[in-house]
Amino acid sequence: MTCWRCHEPVQGAVCAGCGAISPPRPDLGLFQALGLQPAWRIDAAALTTAWRAVSRKVHPDRFASKSAVERRMSLQWTATINEARRVLLDPRMRAHYLATGRAEPAEDGGPKLDPDFLEAIFDLQMLAGQDPEAAGKAAHQQLEDALQDLNLAMDAWEDSGPAGARDPAALASVEPTLARIRYLDKTLAQIAGPR
Repeated sequence: MTCWRCHEPVQGAVCAGCGAISPPRPDLGLFQALGLQPAWRIDAAALTTAWRAVSRKVHPDRFASKSAVERRMSLQWTATINEARRVLLDPRMRAHYLATGRAEPAEDGGPKLDPDFLEAIFDLQMLAGQDPEAAGKAAHQQLEDALQDLNLAMDAWEDSGPAGARDPAALASVEPTLARIRYLDKTLAQIAGPR
């Protein structure tokens, strides 16, 4: 990408030559927005440090006296890096993003859940009517198992090679596992009832 003002190559948000801010590219990934390599295991402090470094460069206060276009680009960058930080700090959202390229599950559809899992959920709901405490314990155990499955899948992906050469097939089970986790979260909330 080249700077719109001086036409020099631009590596980040702000041109090193003239100091003009460039808009975030539409294909800019969340890790890339913060200058990080895609990874499952991330250090929250390092992520926050990267976010602060980019934030200092693009913060709207730095562009308050600039043109309306530059102020708008600053706001776009701020929104982009804030979203990147929000998503990447949350392990479930980070896993979903790494597996699908989206921060949130699609509104429609989604992965098909295993009929045995759905039957187990139905059994939990039936048990909740008779013994909410036992149903809650069983649902918590299933949730722990699903979270362990998620961690194992993500660790296998991360260990499958260097950042640019990891095996994308290792992420095939992530979206269905996250769907199970969301389903179990809702089931636990139903079992707990209103507080």
